[in-house]
Amino acid sequence: MISIICCSIDSSRAEAIKKHYQALLGQYPHEIIAIRDARSLAEAYNRGIKQAQGDIVIFSHDDIEFLDPETWLVRLRSHLAKFDLIGVAGTTKLITAAWAAAGPPYTFGQVGELDGGVSPFRVLICGVPSPTVPNIQALDGVFLAATRDVVQKLLFDEQAFDGFHCYDIDFSYSAFRAGFRLAVANDLPILHASMGIFDKKWELYGKRFLEKHHHHLPPSAGRPFQHSIVGAQTKQEVLEILNAPQTHWRRVVSEEEMRVSYYRGRVQ
Repeated sequence: MISIICCSIDSSRAEAIKKHYQALLGQYPHEIIAIRDARSLAEAYNRGIKQAQGDIVIFSHDDIEFLDPETWLVRLRSHLAKFDLIGVAGTTKLITAAWAAAGPPYTFGQVGELDGGVSPFRVLICGVPSPTVPNIQALDGVFLAATRDVVQKLLFDEQAFDGFHCYDIDFSYSAFRAGFRLAVANDLPILHASMGIFDKKWELYGKRFLEKHHHHLPPSAGRPFQHSIVGAQTKQEVLEILNAPQTHWRRVVSEEEMRVSYYRGRVQ
């Protein structure tokens, strides 16, 4: 069974995300745990964990949409057979409370977003070398999916992160530190109706994160970088951009299969 925990104070968004997950999961056993009065995301997610019965537990923002519903469930279950905690964006080198701060070549994932500037939509592209990227240290909280083992051993820190920022970096980095296997899934095309807010409140919780974890983070001032941003006019175009790397992934797999076949032939 899959448990989806979602926080929303907006009735229309709460209903929309509920219907979206119902469409994604169909007849597959699932439960949707709606938290409508969250004091913080950490507090609400912990409350949801106590109710959740699923073997897989999803923590989801209420303003997302997966654009390839036919493949979503199969891919999700496949990834969580290999990894303990997955997301759609993250880093193999965390240097501060912002997962993207280390920049390439340590950042991975791709997310469609509402733009409203140059184009109605935009696609943020970090590294997408393969369907999944292992050895991740921290994940963005727009969408997180965990095995039952993770939530039985680890909760969100609702004392330090009593607001709506950095709860995700703390949880995922704590999971990494606890020895769980984290990965970024690049093959779950997602559209997020937000680009994130890094304001004074975020800075407050960023400082709390550093106070808690600075002994484990590598000394690094970061360096200038720019992830790829691609404009799109429609959701279908967003999906085309997000699915484009799959051609490369298939070619790499095919070439590897050819090398293995050739090697086996030579050995025989």
